[in-house]
Amino acid sequence: MFEIALAEFIAILERYMKVFGLYSMDISSLAGSTRDFVKDLKESKTGPTFKTLVATASVFNLKYYQLGNPNFPIPKLEELPSKTVDKINWRKKVGVPEENQYNKLDLNRKVLYALEKVTDKSKFLASEVFSLLDNQTKNELKTSIRITGLFSDELKDYVEKIGEANKIEGKRGRPEEYYKLTTLITGSKTSK
Repeated sequence: MFEIALAEFIAILERYMKVFGLYSMDISSLAGSTRDFVKDLKESKTGPTFKTLVATASVFNLKYYQLGNPNFPIPKLEELPSKTVDKINWRKKVGVPEENQYNKLDLNRKVLYALEKVTDKSKFLASEVFSLLDNQTKNELKTSIRITGLFSDELKDYVEKIGEANKIEGKRGRPEEYYKLTTLITGSKTSK
């Protein structure tokens, strides 16, 4: 049942994207996400969070339940938020988006080189690794969230969580987790 509802939500979202000439990266950007959550939804086994639903619907000036209703009329261009209209007009000018300027292997390599520069390899944060990347890569990624994702996926053989978090008093949200290097990285070679 859940898979059917998720597939229906994705189909509705893709219909809206097609009507307005937007792409996955546009929706993510407008909803304030650094991740391609349209792709994440398609690959998801748990589905979107309420926060994601609300943010996605707000791109079209709708409530989450309106966007999820296949019979709800698609708003007119003039009913959309100004930043969405601006993105639609911009997309018309620049055309179809190019794939990411980096590929996964290139990003993985850059993160591995940044890991080499980490001072304390037994206790570091993804944000520390992010700060060691070149400026172009930092501008493309915008935050360290993608690095945390790499640590859980493609680079999980190189790092592991140590069970401690960076708890900053007064800071909202989940604290950032500490990692340690589990594999020695030397240039382009690695060893356990």
